Amino acid sequence: MKNTNEKIFEEIFTEEIISNESFRSKVLAGIIGFLIIVVLLLSIAFAKHFKDVSQYSITIEITLLILAVIFVRAIFVSRAAKKWNKYGVKAFILIRYINAFTEISIPSVVLIIYSFNLPSMYPLFTPVSLLYFLIIMLSALELDFKLCLFSGTMAALQYIIIALYLTSKPSEVFDSLSIFPLHIGTAALLFISGHTAGLITVHIKRGLLKYYKAQSERNEIQKLFGQQISREIVDELVENHYEVQSRTRFAVIMFIDIRNFSIFAQNKSPEEIISYQNNVFSFMIEIINKHKGIVNQIMGDGLMAIFGAPIEHKNDCQSAVNASLEIYKELKRRNEKGLLPETIIRIGINAGEVVTGNVGTSERKQYSVTGQPVIIAARLEQINKELNSVILISDEVYKRVVLENEPINHDDIAIKGVPNPITVYQIV
Repeated sequence: MKNTNEKIFEEIFTEEIISNESFRSKVLAGIIGFLIIVVLLLSIAFAKHFKDVSQYSITIEITLLILAVIFVRAIFVSRAAKKWNKYGVKAFILIRYINAFTEISIPSVVLIIYSFNLPSMYPLFTPVSLLYFLIIMLSALELDFKLCLFSGTMAALQYIIIALYLTSKPSEVFDSLSIFPLHIGTAALLFISGHTAGLITVHIKRGLLKYYKAQSERNEIQKLFGQQISREIVDELVENHYEVQSRTRFAVIMFIDIRNFSIFAQNKSPEEIISYQNNVFSFMIEIINKHKGIVNQIMGDGLMAIFGAPIEHKNDCQSAVNASLEIYKELKRRNEKGLLPETIIRIGINAGEVVTGNVGTSERKQYSVTGQPVIIAARLEQINKELNSVILISDEVYKRVVLENEPINHDDIAIKGVPNPITVYQIV
């Protein structure tokens, strides 16, 4: 059974087929218009030559009349095709096959008419025979393998029937039957051309479906995690066909808070507050994304980031610590250059087994991370104020990372809701 994405794709694809049907007829009209000009020019430049090979002087006039009829019909179909789907799916399919049969029969009708005016097998050696290949090529725009194969098969059958008919006519120039195998080869090429055009459409359709499904998954991921997720993470989720399911996993939690934000915001306009938040959070988010983390929540004066969920990497603890140090250094640089009002932040990082999954309704979901490690990470960020520190990490993080400088140990730190005191490490 088709999933929702494939059903939606089929609906969109049907609309595209209708559009292509109209476009294909416009292309055919353009080609016929060009041929009308070519025939007119040839009739003027080589009038004597045509009289020598034609039994009647009206051959050119007949050709122009046929081309004019085809041109008018193509224009009509280009406009009418947009309304075909209103008759229903089955009727729409039938109309397309009738239209394909009619178009592939155009060269056959012209060849038959020519047979009354040109001797023996001469009609088969005119450029009209090449129209079969042109119409089969245009059938690829139908984006339907069966329709392309149908066009190729009809072209081959009609051509071989006409060849049989013309070879039965006596010729004073050559033995018609002796070259009949050549026409069998041409018919075979017509059939293969239809099959090849069909294979091309299948390949194109598969590619479009694959792209559509990937784009749909990408949109779902972006909708689930918001805009605070790096393109690399999205690509990795799509590539691995990752499904976000509720589960317990090891992850790293980072909390960042801007100190004295409420005091800063007291005398500022809403525009100034938003501008400040954007200037501060923008580079933080970029750095977190760079280290393969995901910003799960943005509060007014801080944010929460996750490393190791929904995708685990080699050492998410190290990534989180590296991101925190880079954020600290970049903030210091911006403060020193006066790019920001003097800003001080506090960062708490913890790791452990957390519960991850989607929380919300079908219309609005959020990727949620819960568990005691989250509570501890949030508390570590707050404890920075008590210890006059900037970045605190738990023992769970410390034993999984390599630091350039030896951190300051703080033993027996009490965490509300946690029965036993813990050891934390001050790295800045």
